[in-house]
Amino acid sequence: MSDWVLVGVPLYTLASYRGMGEAPAALRKAGLGQVLDGATDMGNIELPSLKKDVTEEEVKNLTNFKDATSRIYNAAKSVQAEQVILLGGECSITVGALAGFSEVFSGKPGMLWMDAHGDFNTPETSPSGYIGGMCLAIACGRSPGLGPEMGDRGYSLGEERLVHVGSRALDPPEVAAFNASPAKLYTAQQVKKTGAADVAEEAARHLDNRSDWIVCHLDVDIIDPELIPSVNYPTPGGLTLEETTNIVRTLLKTGKMRVLELAAYNSAKDRRGSSARKIVDLMKTVFS
Repeated sequence: MSDWVLVGVPLYTLASYRGMGEAPAALRKAGLGQVLDGATDMGNIELPSLKKDVTEEEVKNLTNFKDATSRIYNAAKSVQAEQVILLGGECSITVGALAGFSEVFSGKPGMLWMDAHGDFNTPETSPSGYIGGMCLAIACGRSPGLGPEMGDRGYSLGEERLVHVGSRALDPPEVAAFNASPAKLYTAQQVKKTGAADVAEEAARHLDNRSDWIVCHLDVDIIDPELIPSVNYPTPGGLTLEETTNIVRTLLKTGKMRVLELAAYNSAKDRRGSSARKIVDLMKTVFS
């Protein structure tokens, strides 16, 4: 196995969000491929295009999502590497990726989910039918009918091994779901009040004690839109670049972080490339 590989996952599940599908190319152009010396870039997973939205079973573009997720799963389970950076694409990359990497890495996975939003709705609670707002719940097995069949393990994330950090735009049903879940939740306000360093230590310790390997999901809208505005749902009150870096680096120190999912950057909203450059600089600091 090589130490690091880079894989582009150009997934978007709404036709108007094509800019997220173009994000891997934009981030490579900004220099992300040079962040890790010696990392192997495996190119992009080929995913189905999406030109028109179709509502199926109260969910938008379900067939397209299932097709894409199967392809992501097959690519992930074939990766031969100790550590992987996935360049999304939409947050929904996590469903196929988690199932696939569960066949690569042994033991129980943990998840640090860094996001302004919960992504913890189900078709019954979603106000929009947007899969990107349900993907974490799907990965936890809360909506098994939405996922394609993926190997023997399927969705393998136990919520006692989930830490969600940086939220500031949860829907009421998501609040209720998190309150009833063994998952740990640190809102952006709590991170500010407690301090990013302390939250990072608590989150890393929680996952280290319960997990054999860890996924770090970094939705860039966790960062305040004054700093990185090129996202679909910019929400004030986000973390600073330094706070975000601190949390990811602390997780790296556990030695168990095997997958970093970089998601939700929309290159169509970043014509001058300033957000892409900040994301690359953030990654350079994380891995320095």
